[in-house]
Amino acid sequence: MTRARVAMIGAGGFARRHLEVLERIDASEVVGHAARRREAAEAQAARFGGRAFADVAEMLDATRPDAAWITLPPAAHGAPEIACVGRGVPFFVEKPLSADLATAEAIASAVADRGLVAGVGYHWRAIDAVAEARAALAGREVRLVRGSWHSSTPPPAWWQRQETGGGQMVEQATHVLDLARHLIGEAEVVSAVAPVVPRERYPDSDVAAASAALLRYRAGPVGVFTATCALAGTAEVEVAFYAEGRRVVVDQHGVTIDDGGEVRLVRRRADPVETEDRAFLAAVRAGDPRGPICSYADALGTHRLAHAIRAAGEGG
Repeated sequence: MTRARVAMIGAGGFARRHLEVLERIDASEVVGHAARRREAAEAQAARFGGRAFADVAEMLDATRPDAAWITLPPAAHGAPEIACVGRGVPFFVEKPLSADLATAEAIASAVADRGLVAGVGYHWRAIDAVAEARAALAGREVRLVRGSWHSSTPPPAWWQRQETGGGQMVEQATHVLDLARHLIGEAEVVSAVAPVVPRERYPDSDVAAASAALLRYRAGPVGVFTATCALAGTAEVEVAFYAEGRRVVVDQHGVTIDDGGEVRLVRRRADPVETEDRAFLAAVRAGDPRGPICSYADALGTHRLAHAIRAAGEGG
């Protein structure tokens, strides 16, 4: 099988994560790297092959990739995706879709008009043990969904500003919001609180140190999602489903199923990033917009929900 020609837009940790996966599965040839700092693109090209560029459009025109990966800070989204859409280049983008909502809506519209393959890195969906969670909940009425993202404050300056990072619900807790949507369905925001308080260590931050949202799912369950960036490290990062007679908890390591008498742990076996990258490449080869594990159109639903929580929290 001919290897796909791929380009990487971004030169941070997740760019390297995907490049290492692509190198390992040996299904593609990296032809270009574009980053805001050309030296970062050059260092990445020296390690993984391909040419370095400081401009996305220039890279796409010069290398003509079969697909592109976009791994940028939230506020940098928009122009790179539209450049891909305009050239008919399928793309895989890391979450969140953007810092705001309007940018993602415009990209989604352009992708739909072109019928382009576009995947999104909600890799919790790609955890193989999630199938066990779905099976454990099948046929049972879920009454409560509880999502948590309790961790420390990331160091990048862009993360600490709502305008550039979107806030913790949009940038981090979006993973647990998305998996709940994936397994339970759509939800509406009942209320949210996200007070912004002064923090001595982060004097320029306007991201809430703690936030909480109360949701109601169309299928019936109540949802409670909490986030904090006040800790010294990562604590609870999970989503739990409480059904009649059963509790099912999903985190990045696997699934815990508690029937009251027996607790069963199902650990994930495969790398979910590899799983989603393989699925995206297969979708590109087949020209199937429904092929990615999470399509851009589906991810937009999660992005809308996260922004509805943000808006309610600001209002509250």
